Amino acid sequence: MAKDLRTRLQRAELRRLYLVEKRSLEDIARLYGVSRVAVWKYCKDENLTRRGRSEARLEAQKKGKVEQRFFDINDNFFANWSPEMAYVLGLITTDGCISRSGTISLCINDKDLLEKVRLVMESEHKICRAKHQERLYCFRFARPRLVKDLAGLGILPGKSLNVKFPTVPDAFIRDFVRGVFDGDGSVFFDNRSKNCPVRTKFVSSSKEFIDRLELTLRECGLPERKIYGQPTKNGTSYMIKYGHKDSERLFAVMYGDRKNSMFIGRKYDKFREGFKNGETISDNVKYSGRF
Repeated sequence: MAKDLRTRLQRAELRRLYLVEKRSLEDIARLYGVSRVAVWKYCKDENLTRRGRSEARLEAQKKGKVEQRFFDINDNFFANWSPEMAYVLGLITTDGCISRSGTISLCINDKDLLEKVRLVMESEHKICRAKHQERLYCFRFARPRLVKDLAGLGILPGKSLNVKFPTVPDAFIRDFVRGVFDGDGSVFFDNRSKNCPVRTKFVSSSKEFIDRLELTLRECGLPERKIYGQPTKNGTSYMIKYGHKDSERLFAVMYGDRKNSMFIGRKYDKFREGFKNGETISDNVKYSGRF
């Protein structure tokens, strides 16, 4: 299709349309009945300076048109550490998906949390219901720089069975753990006991990841725990479990002195519901780890 375009659109005309008239790639594609990708490849071959998304959108607004295909996002989000970045990294590490084509997806049943993620990433992408499961919401975006930075942190496509625990600066490890917990952790009550004490657990398909997570939680002040393996249809699922007292300590690790609202509200509320004097739990349980 790109070769056919060249026979109908001369170089000089392409330059006039794109550089002088500032037509969008979509406009040019519609004029010549080809795909936007074909026009983009032609521009790339001709070394035409690509207009930024903001500039392209401004030109479209001047002409009374709306750019539908591209959405802004902070391409440098995973290049700089912050509490928000560490949390989102933990969430993507456990509950995210990176396709071979470079699309990053987060599909969970908490739309409010995805809205928070979208906002901290300065994204204009829409959050949509998952096609395969109606109760899930999906936040998807595709940016080479974001994929590259995630790869530099050890988060690669097809990561679920062999994901590694990234090197996280001490100042942000607790935010990262909270993201991991919201992705692959759970808090629940033990109904076999009269007082229904709180229980928590982390699950992962990667033995290397769960080993490092358990060690990190020990460094955060939790006791050493055995890692349980359970066969699944796709391999083995590995698990760490904590009882009531240790779940209180985990609560302090993840929510004590937090600097943002990046967490799943229902999990936080369940912790507080299960602890005695839950309304003052943040005052009664203090963080005592090394980070």
